[in-house]
Amino acid sequence: MKDMLDWTRLPDDTVIQLLSCLNYRDRASLSSTCRTWRILVKSQCLWQALDLRPHKCDASVAASLASRCAYLQKLRFRGPEAADAIINLQAWSLRQISVDGCWKISDASLSVLAAQHEALECLQLELYLCERISSDALKAIAICCPRLQKLRLTGMREIDADAINALAKYCPNLMDIGFIDCRKVDEIAMGNVVSVRFLSVARTCNIKYGITALEKAASLDRLRCL
Repeated sequence: MKDMLDWTRLPDDTVIQLLSCLNYRDRASLSSTCRTWRILVKSQCLWQALDLRPHKCDASVAASLASRCAYLQKLRFRGPEAADAIINLQAWSLRQISVDGCWKISDASLSVLAAQHEALECLQLELYLCERISSDALKAIAICCPRLQKLRLTGMREIDADAINALAKYCPNLMDIGFIDCRKVDEIAMGNVVSVRFLSVARTCNIKYGITALEKAASLDRLRCL
């Protein structure tokens, strides 16, 4: 019995290393073991990235995680209700957000999401079957997130000139743009986003791939990959 390991007396660094191998649900369960572990579970290094895709994410889940998300840098989530729930995370330091399958997301919820995360550098949205998103939301993103460097939108209905010009005006560091599987993108306005280096408009319906497209690409001096 004397040789039995007392898990509650492990060095803090060892406990944190063990916790880093667990998902957030298991960490939460272990936090009830003792006061020391409860404190260690909230360590900043354990909450810089969070992947909620394998789990159901609703308002109650977001509320339970909010106290741990002050230093969250990267977030990935999936599901129709996820976008509204993530607003409740209070993760003001987020740099990267990736969203899959949020077909209930609206201009209003996406605008609030952008307004709460002004430090955002990377935003990836899969918007298939989403009928409540318009270019107005994209303009809000441009205005609220001036540090944006990478923007990937998949399955959006229309991206108009006003939205693209807003990106050109308010996001001077925007280098990577992907408008993929979109029904309509204003190709003339794309020439105004002079900061872009990597551009993808794969499977976008209205883009004509020919001399005109090449001429437009030539006007983007920093473009490295089309």
